[in-house]
Amino acid sequence: MATEPQGNLEKPRFGPSDRLSAMFRACSRDPTEAIKTRLRCILHTFLQHLKDNAGNEKISDLAAKCCCEAGVWYYRILENRASQERKRLGICDISVILENDLAQRCLVACCLEVTISANQLPCDFPLLLQIFNLAPYHFYKVIELVVRAEVGLPRGVVRHLAQVEEKVLESLAWTSDSPLWEEIKVNEGHLPTCQQVMPPTRLEDPKRTDLQPDENLPGVLFLPVDLRAELSAGTDQQHSPSAVNRPRRSSPLHLFARKVYSLMGIRLRELCSIMGISDELRLKIWTCFEHSLVYCCTDLIVDRHLDQMLMCAMYIMAKITKVEIPFKHIMKCYKSQPLACKSVCRNVLISGRETENSLTGNNNNGDYSDSILTPNTPSKHYPGPCQEERGNLIYFYNQVYSRKMQHFAKQFAPTPGGDTPPLSPYPRQWKASPRRHRLSSNHSIYISPYNAETPPPCTPGLCYYFNSSPSKCLREINNMIKTGRSPNRRSCVVLLEDGPPARRRRLEVLQRQLRNVVNDRVARRDQHQAFPVNLA
Repeated sequence: MATEPQGNLEKPRFGPSDRLSAMFRACSRDPTEAIKTRLRCILHTFLQHLKDNAGNEKISDLAAKCCCEAGVWYYRILENRASQERKRLGICDISVILENDLAQRCLVACCLEVTISANQLPCDFPLLLQIFNLAPYHFYKVIELVVRAEVGLPRGVVRHLAQVEEKVLESLAWTSDSPLWEEIKVNEGHLPTCQQVMPPTRLEDPKRTDLQPDENLPGVLFLPVDLRAELSAGTDQQHSPSAVNRPRRSSPLHLFARKVYSLMGIRLRELCSIMGISDELRLKIWTCFEHSLVYCCTDLIVDRHLDQMLMCAMYIMAKITKVEIPFKHIMKCYKSQPLACKSVCRNVLISGRETENSLTGNNNNGDYSDSILTPNTPSKHYPGPCQEERGNLIYFYNQVYSRKMQHFAKQFAPTPGGDTPPLSPYPRQWKASPRRHRLSSNHSIYISPYNAETPPPCTPGLCYYFNSSPSKCLREINNMIKTGRSPNRRSCVVLLEDGPPARRRRLEVLQRQLRNVVNDRVARRDQHQAFPVNLA
């Protein structure tokens, strides 16, 4: 069933709002026409591709609907991010942000992915990136921006975007034609270590705090981080002559590595729990896995899947430490995971690279726009498919992995009085705080869960706690909805208490009732408005 955009409960608008148009006019170069032209061009390219390849009128009609909704989402999210960037930077002219063509194309593509998922259009990821010639490594950077925009994305769509991000982190960003390798090359040919990118509070070894990375979460800024760093550097140099020599605390590569380590740390923890592997062995496996990413990435990771490296690390460290774990058992436990891909164990690149270190040499010209590859397609890096050999994971381990990693792994063999290398810090398991849901972009009204035993910190604005707040707070919220004015320009948060299933069901009913109130009143007020969806 198709899902309409839910961030605005009023009738959606295809085009910039009055507020966003005012932001455009405040720029030194009004980007309105450039943004409109880019959006229409991208949507037309998508429609034409499906028309040429689908041969089905129903699919073409559904694709047209997805394009209309994608335009609504795009302007809505663009307004949200532009407003936040203006506030963060303290400036009105954000031309440099709005004119970033790559970031804007990725944002439009992500909005299309949202509507493709919501409407169940047959266009599996990463086909969309192939149509637009976008690198997965660039695309993933806007995913969290879209999720954090508080525009009311359906939960199913948020889960889909999370799965898309995982696909990029685990395999699509590691293809030989990925822009990731240029950033690794600049970083002395190595991926940053887990300790370099994780805040000390998010490591299982909090005592090792000699490195203090930036704790800003990835994806919280609208600018690509490399462009953001240039702006920040310019600002820092105005205040400090030595700022130019100061190392960058957060780069795109560091933010990418942080997400990779978080994802793979969760997967290893789950596999070890299923297999009954001790914490001591888990830390050794993690140390081996991190070593393969940091020091052997150009030899082992190119055109392969990180889960393959993880399972190989589990087997080699179990073997070295005399723990009996058959490789087939590791693969069986891996395949039992809900989102595991069976081809990860069956289709592994064995050989085919021209030279082992070609990715850190001069062969990488940085042009990644010709095509986007998937882990199951031959890479353009190879002269031809006839020179590429593939096999199962065990064969890869015997022929490639063990030869690269056995010297490092043997250092952990149990020997009397022998010293072993220090274990790498492990990402600490943590739970993100529940996200609040915005009912309407016209009103600062949010619904958020909370636990009565550990109430949330004081939230600025008007709050109403079900079963505890006085009724006058709810009346004030209702009055704000009716009049369209926010008291003292404050936001309103309706907090739903976590509790037994019966209580949660009652609170869900109250949540739906509150949404209906907002929907009915705004719909009656705006029923005269039209919804222009002409893409011509």
